[in-house]
Amino acid sequence: MKRLRAASLSRGDIILRTTTEPVSKAIRFATKSDISHAMIYVQHCSVIDATSQGVHARNTQRLFFDEACWLHVFRLKGGITADQADQVCQFVRQQIGSEYSTKEAIRTVIGGRDQWTRKQFCSRLVAQAYVAAGVKLVSDPNYCAPADLARSNLLVAVLNATETLTDEEAERWAAYSDATEMMRQATNTVLDGARKKDKGIQTIEDVVLHLVNHPADDAYIADLLTSSDFLNLWQVNIERNPWQYDDVLLAEVPRKQREEYCRGIVEDDANGPHQYVVNRGAFKGLRHRFPLATFKLFFELYDLLSSEHRQRVTVARRWLEANGLIAPAIERFHVPHTSEWFATLHQWDPVQAAQTKFVVDAAGREDVCSICGDDPADETIDLQSRFGRRAPRARCASATIVWKSAGRWESPMRNYSDGSRPWTAAIDRSVAALFRFARVSIKVLYYH
Repeated sequence: MKRLRAASLSRGDIILRTTTEPVSKAIRFATKSDISHAMIYVQHCSVIDATSQGVHARNTQRLFFDEACWLHVFRLKGGITADQADQVCQFVRQQIGSEYSTKEAIRTVIGGRDQWTRKQFCSRLVAQAYVAAGVKLVSDPNYCAPADLARSNLLVAVLNATETLTDEEAERWAAYSDATEMMRQATNTVLDGARKKDKGIQTIEDVVLHLVNHPADDAYIADLLTSSDFLNLWQVNIERNPWQYDDVLLAEVPRKQREEYCRGIVEDDANGPHQYVVNRGAFKGLRHRFPLATFKLFFELYDLLSSEHRQRVTVARRWLEANGLIAPAIERFHVPHTSEWFATLHQWDPVQAAQTKFVVDAAGREDVCSICGDDPADETIDLQSRFGRRAPRARCASATIVWKSAGRWESPMRNYSDGSRPWTAAIDRSVAALFRFARVSIKVLYYH
């Protein structure tokens, strides 16, 4: 048996494979190729692909391949840029939950393909993802086969991309329940239920847009989230892998596995805000604009997942630093009310960012309180965002009292004397922009 070698892979890599299943043989025969399926590598030990279950994530540590089966990994010639990798991965994450289209996959071979739907099949997902990054791998991204991707003159093979898997290790993995499979089932349960309200729904983002236009369905969708166990699957990883959250337990993990895991999660974190953080910010803004139970549930879920992810990164980085494998992190402090400061706060708390931007613009200067905007700021406090960046806020003496009494790092803006809240329009614009950027998708970190 063999599997993908994580140390050889990079975000955006295209994985082409085959199996001994009859459907695989049929695809290979029809396309005159040795491959029948395509996937995209999105982060350490995680791929996203389109199968009969729809578009979902999988843990590569659990994907085993027969030695006799072809397994290829391709990458853009000259390498993929960080921006391109972001766009490719963002696109496939946005498609999670989309239905599989057998009919359109067949049309790739037999013809009759003038029109296409939003449904997916494996090679379409890959080709469209690269188009989103400005790269056209094949002549027709909407109708292409895995073999077409393999023949693209824009790709080169990645060497040493697989490793041997012992029977004992395969049995050990088989003994654990597959948390990613549990996530696939829960996601499909939610989306199948939502499609009873609107057959056009393909992804969680579609569910969000449906609720914005049909808020009366809020209780129905919230019940789907709760009854599907969608909101509780995060507990599986904590119960199964407590060593990811604890320095002492991490030290008991075999050295090779420990180092590979720590390097992988820290490298992923360096690629920018985790999807949990992006989604958290989007739903914080959405629940402010649309006070629906579903948006509240999503916000609470991503708030928790962001915190859990930050703990994993902290533990991993601490071990790498202690063993001299990476340089100690240098904390960055953003100057209050600068563009970088607002960008950081906007990801974590778009509502507060919009409120503060309003009062700073109204005051006509930057040395005012981030909360009330009334008095010149006389001190700066450090807001430690749970995604690992610091965004200090300037505050005045009156805001200090508000913050302490509120017991939290934020406080609602005061109303004007006439009861108006003139920053509301700015918040709405901020929320809309963040939602477009977030492309809200459901993606749970791979489980060991």
